[in-house]
Amino acid sequence: MFIAIEWTSMAFHAFLLSHDGSLRGERQEARGINHVGDGAFENALRDIVGDWATKASRIYLAGMITSRNGWVETPYAQTPASLSDIATQAVVKHSDSLPPLIFLPGVSVRDPLPDMMRGEELKIFGAMGQSSGLVVLPGAHSKWVSVKEGRIEHFATYMSGEIATLLKSNSLVGKLIPDQSIDSQEAFLRGVRLAQESRIGGHILRRIFSARSYALCGELSPAEISDYLSGLLIGAEVREAIAEFSAPDNHVTMIGAPSLCRRYGLALREAGMMPSTIDNAVLRAFQALCISRWE
Repeated sequence: MFIAIEWTSMAFHAFLLSHDGSLRGERQEARGINHVGDGAFENALRDIVGDWATKASRIYLAGMITSRNGWVETPYAQTPASLSDIATQAVVKHSDSLPPLIFLPGVSVRDPLPDMMRGEELKIFGAMGQSSGLVVLPGAHSKWVSVKEGRIEHFATYMSGEIATLLKSNSLVGKLIPDQSIDSQEAFLRGVRLAQESRIGGHILRRIFSARSYALCGELSPAEISDYLSGLLIGAEVREAIAEFSAPDNHVTMIGAPSLCRRYGLALREAGMMPSTIDNAVLRAFQALCISRWE
């Protein structure tokens, strides 16, 4: 059997897989690399899945555990990159009483701007298989990815989620946001539509202040500002991304938390796109690795 681990900054997610890729066990803990002190990653691994280790012939590790802040830093596979490229560029480490530890690389692109990912690439491979299309992974640092026949061709990172958090917590436009906001789809869509309105000059930097000006003019309640700002930023992200990336049949595959994918789905539909979601993408990629017996 194999152990496959997605180890991010904030979480640890492990799968126990048989040689045919079937799932034999699964464990999750909120013990990301940021929660492991003094670089004690091996101790953490033994603590969480040590009883599995005697059953496994190898352990795959992906995500921020392979970054310079993690256990073993791996290089980035350059685009275009396939799942086999990831596997063949892995770094193998040996440790007493553990099966070989296979640290998988991330993916990077150099043109027109340097960009990189660690962990998201497995979700993309698992979701897309050998197909082609446009993928978005919503989050604090959303990834938009063009996939061709199972290879990551091009991608870009948008920091919309982190910028939204900063604006809401530490900016002039966020000062009017009350401690208790309401969940307003109407306010969110209003922000999306304004972000995608070409009749008004400028781009997102001109539109952000409207979160304050609308409230001061009585056209937006303070409790709606948070969702309105989210709509502005996600709407602007969607507008820019679909202008840069081609989407066959206007279809976009979303991979991420259901609540966030729902919001991106609303913004994408406003832009005339057809979104869909994929679940268990990381597991599918690990299953493909195990079945193919890559070392």
